[in-house]
Amino acid sequence: MSLPLIVFFTAALVHVSGYVLLARRIEPFMYNFYVVAWWSYIALADATLALRSKRFLIFNRDLPFLVAISSAFWCVFELINLRIQNWYYINIPSIGLIRFVGYLFAYGTVIPGIYITKEIFSVLLGSIRVGSLSFRFRPASCIALGLLLFALLMLFPSRCFFLAWVFLIPIIEGYNYATGHWCFTRDLERGEAGSLIASALSGLVCGLLWETWNYWAISKWVYSVPAFERFKLFEMPILGYFGFVFFSFETILFVALIRDSLLVKRDRLLTAVIALAFSLASFAAIDRYTVFSYTATVDQLSFLSQDKRKELKREGIKTSFAIDPQQLDQEEKAYLALLHLKGLGPANLKKLRQRGIKSVPELARMTETELSDAIGEKNKRRLRVYLKAARQYQPPASY
Repeated sequence: MSLPLIVFFTAALVHVSGYVLLARRIEPFMYNFYVVAWWSYIALADATLALRSKRFLIFNRDLPFLVAISSAFWCVFELINLRIQNWYYINIPSIGLIRFVGYLFAYGTVIPGIYITKEIFSVLLGSIRVGSLSFRFRPASCIALGLLLFALLMLFPSRCFFLAWVFLIPIIEGYNYATGHWCFTRDLERGEAGSLIASALSGLVCGLLWETWNYWAISKWVYSVPAFERFKLFEMPILGYFGFVFFSFETILFVALIRDSLLVKRDRLLTAVIALAFSLASFAAIDRYTVFSYTATVDQLSFLSQDKRKELKREGIKTSFAIDPQQLDQEEKAYLALLHLKGLGPANLKKLRQRGIKSVPELARMTETELSDAIGEKNKRRLRVYLKAARQYQPPASY
């Protein structure tokens, strides 16, 4: 059997196993569902192309470099999110090393996922000819436009948050054009639109996969986008899916920049080290400002008796999501449901208990001001996420 076939079937097995481990709540694997789903998908896609081209685009000796670059690239948007606060993380592993490794491998899928999906569409679509561009492209003006969009984003985050997915396009497009690197404009000047269309389709497909796998995951992100808190498909506001198209454009442009840069080619190791250092600094900022809750260990479940906690640990249960609610009494079930409500988490549960809140229905009766005072959260959009979830809560059959 050829290597591409071995990789293909191994990746397919790993992908299916991810769903099984999540459904059966097997620790610690259930918390890694998102990473497993993405890397197995990337391997499947890469192996599929390798069956045709006889070479791997992602799973080769450059993979560690690509993971480092991808992580750093995504961390740019994580730092922007500190300003716009459009998403936050819940049910994140509480152990720092595990958490940082998880960030690295999760963010490391961004460029490989979009790039390999784009390459598949490029093969499927082939060359797409259109009328060539006739206007004179001005790289300096294009870069200036991107910088202006970034300034607007930073100055007016609640109104211009969508520019986070746009501003890099004119900056990198202009730079690539001026320096002779590949870019969409050069393709369009030749009357070739295949890469543009393949990139757009890649963004839509990857966006749907991101949101699907995130929705099912335990460790995940939740959106709190201004004026788009309703009409969601999975966790993403429906209009937000258009943003994935633009994000794909800037990702593919960035890939071309890194691929063609003489500076990067000259010292790839130094580039990777700088990328990792930037990522690590960003991870610390994410921990401080973007993570809303961590997973709760059995020892943190103070609403359970000491004997109950000992019994759970004897059964090999380490965290709250592995607990079968049927093992609990009604009061304990109510606390567990409150703990798990949109990843409210152990720290916030403790604060609510101090205010006498013992169940989801009691949380649902709180006002934004009361909840803010109780848990110390000032972001009203985040508060509305929990109040809405509490008011729409329906206990599962296991409760």
